[in-house]
Amino acid sequence: MHKLLVSLCFSLIPLLIRILGDHGAMRHVSVFNQELLNPIQRYGNAGPGHEAFRKLRLLTNRIMLRRLKKDHTNVMELPVKEIYVDRQFFGEEENDFASSIMSNTERQFNTYVAQGVLLNNYANIFGLIMQMRQVADHPDLILKKSGEGGQNVLVCCICDETAEEAIRSKCKHDFCRQCATSYLASQDEPDCPRCHIPLSIDLEQPSIEQDELLVKKSSIINRIKMENWTSSSKIELLVHELHKLRSDSASHKSIIFSQFTTMLQLIEWRLRRAGITTVMLDGSMTPAQRQASIKHFMEKPEVECFLVSLKAGGVALNLTEASHVFIVDP
Repeated sequence: MHKLLVSLCFSLIPLLIRILGDHGAMRHVSVFNQELLNPIQRYGNAGPGHEAFRKLRLLTNRIMLRRLKKDHTNVMELPVKEIYVDRQFFGEEENDFASSIMSNTERQFNTYVAQGVLLNNYANIFGLIMQMRQVADHPDLILKKSGEGGQNVLVCCICDETAEEAIRSKCKHDFCRQCATSYLASQDEPDCPRCHIPLSIDLEQPSIEQDELLVKKSSIINRIKMENWTSSSKIELLVHELHKLRSDSASHKSIIFSQFTTMLQLIEWRLRRAGITTVMLDGSMTPAQRQASIKHFMEKPEVECFLVSLKAGGVALNLTEASHVFIVDP
């Protein structure tokens, strides 16, 4: 009997092939499209669309398993997430500047409304909102945007001073010639102190001309006379919080997010002067530089802070070494 069934199945194969071969693509009916996709696209959550959503939920409940972090906290051995919002008030000068920006923004917005052109000025309105967010971080994000009245010089990645006989590495970071020479001599396998990939730099290259236009497009630190620079309430509060973490017996690593790379550059400059070791990740970095910076943060115990641009670090990051996150823009 078994042999008979097998023989019958094999004899049916040519017939099935002929039937399927004659089955054109246009005659094929997709059950998923017919029963779910098309009604949802056509009717939304009403009538046939509502019924299609009910079927979709019924289907996904059978084949999908959803795990919530709160349901498995004990298994993962993670502490409960705690969120703190610190509403630090501005200093007097910061408050005056922020108030003037707010007044100008309201005046411009009201002008658009009065002229009936509000819907045609989305980009300008977005720019006004961005200005208010920037002034909440540090006034220099607005005042030093163009570099007018600043120093406009290249700054060494090692000594943080104006680069003397400035030279540039292959990873496009600037150094004093003497600083680079001493750094290379002191390390067996030197990596770039900025992006942490293996450092490759020609010590005999001609000194870079301090091109003002080139400098204005680079770090905000190159555009400000940092010896006369004043920090902001938000940056000083961040320094204070990081020092509080240091006072605990356990070691802590922190991630600091900002939408603005210029803000991260100012934070990095201030933290380095507070004796806090940092790593930066922003949109200008190559994939190799990104991976090297992440590895440096994860593997080096002395690195306390990872400064991350929201745009560059919004995806594909798993920084499990960190226990604290600071979001500085709100």
